[in-house]
Amino acid sequence: MDRLRSFQISLYLSPIIFSVALLGGCAYSFTGASVPAHWKTIAVPLFDDESGFGQPSLREDLTNALIQKFQQDNTLQLADRESANVELRGSITSVTADQPIAVAQGTQASRLQLSLKVRATLIDHVKNKEVWSKNFTATGDYPASGGQAGRESGLQQAIENIGDDLLLETVSAW
Repeated sequence: MDRLRSFQISLYLSPIIFSVALLGGCAYSFTGASVPAHWKTIAVPLFDDESGFGQPSLREDLTNALIQKFQQDNTLQLADRESANVELRGSITSVTADQPIAVAQGTQASRLQLSLKVRATLIDHVKNKEVWSKNFTATGDYPASGGQAGRESGLQQAIENIGDDLLLETVSAW
């Protein structure tokens, strides 16, 4: 009877074990095969700043963060505009800072949020067509007592988040 029960359990568990083993070998990755075969290089020119936020280095900070993300991802190699297979163009459309997201005891805000909005377009120079054009929004939060340094921290977090979104959209959603 024990052998029969063991055999029945084995039959029951076999498909489950097989499925787990099969799925366990399929790691999800955005590196490599996610982009069209003719995409080898990307240009990321300096983003425009239409936000009126008043931080002179904002466009350089965002563009440099994007360049760094593409270098770390290594799916596409960076190139200049004239020789790149694809180009990621964009502009910062707005920055909204000091939005309360948490209130301490009473009515005093304890955490604030900064929202960064970007309009970006990906152009395939090989096929001479626009791949996508989208608006992206990312946020960063910071303590209300953080002053200018806190706001800077929230802005850097928003830049990192929007950089992740733009990289992901470029290498996976073409």
